[in-house]
Amino acid sequence: MDFFDSLLKNHLFLMSLTVALGIFVGKISVRGISLGISGALFVGLFIGAWGYTVPNDYFTWNLMFFVVAVGLLAAEDTARVVKRYGVRFIFLSVAVTGMGALVTLLMGILFAGEASPHMIAGTYTGALTSSPGLGAALEATGGNPDVTIGYSVAYPFGVMAVVLFVQLIPAIFGIDVAKEKEKLAAEKKTASPEEVEKRSESPAFSLLSFVFCILGGSLLGKVSVPLGGLGSIALGTTGGALLFALGAGSFERIGPFPMRMDKKVLSAIRSISLGFFLAIVGLNAGGGVVKAFLEHGVLLIAVGIGAALAAEMTGFFLGYYLWKINWIILAGAICGAMTSTPGLGAAIDATGTDEVSAGYGGAYPVAIVCMVLFTTLLHSFFH
Repeated sequence: MDFFDSLLKNHLFLMSLTVALGIFVGKISVRGISLGISGALFVGLFIGAWGYTVPNDYFTWNLMFFVVAVGLLAAEDTARVVKRYGVRFIFLSVAVTGMGALVTLLMGILFAGEASPHMIAGTYTGALTSSPGLGAALEATGGNPDVTIGYSVAYPFGVMAVVLFVQLIPAIFGIDVAKEKEKLAAEKKTASPEEVEKRSESPAFSLLSFVFCILGGSLLGKVSVPLGGLGSIALGTTGGALLFALGAGSFERIGPFPMRMDKKVLSAIRSISLGFFLAIVGLNAGGGVVKAFLEHGVLLIAVGIGAALAAEMTGFFLGYYLWKINWIILAGAICGAMTSTPGLGAAIDATGTDEVSAGYGGAYPVAIVCMVLFTTLLHSFFH
């Protein structure tokens, strides 16, 4: 027993075991529905509940690799998607973040006195798994620790909600993912022969260019834009890296750095980093889930799940039925409207294509402003 316990305290062994078990769990299919690589999240939650965690640096490292790989893979299609759906993405971002904030507000009023108002408001950013929102909430409250507690409690349930959302929606509403891919492929055929030929090429992978995107994204994420009385807004490390990679990847090269790289290598980096990223989220949140049940019962969990599902379903009904957005693009756009990186990973895995990243990148910029706005308004109301 001591030998096994010592193995689990080895961080690399613990993360690798969680990913391996998660892959096996993800292969289990119930009525044609399986978790895929997201199984690593749930295995991580189970193991983490027993007190096994890893340093948060592993989380940041894998998340950075994931978003850069995703950005470079989706860069060629993002401009086309934004051009076609741009205005709808703006309204989608407002609707998704706004509905999540409204549900949090209503439940905060309903359960007033049962938990700190700042804690309840903090669940909003956790429910939408939004790090930028958390930053805005801490700034609006002067670093109130209850905000972080609310975020931490709601975060794993927000991740679970978005993972199950992208997996179950096609089955529940009869969406044929294969046909959605075919429709999307037909749209792409309108590209010029030159573009089609370029896409068929498979240039070599450039480690230097990949690192260039990490460095550029880190710098971009540090840029802070003042919003007057609402404070300021910054993309953060991962948001900056994603947008930098999307922008850089739309060029053949930037100076000495080739930006079009071998998609098989990028896909491998994306898959590896996503598996470890989800495993780490589960491991580090598992103990918090148990603590949440013990200290707050189901209150904060209900607020988190309610806000997450309301936001996701609002985006789905508006996007799919009203605006007729292709499900592949919409799955990414809803996650982008939530500024949810775990959701992006789950959407890629559920649809089996990186095309969802184009929708994510199109909705993300407006969504991050909305997250800051609604987060600040929530905390002003509960103050």
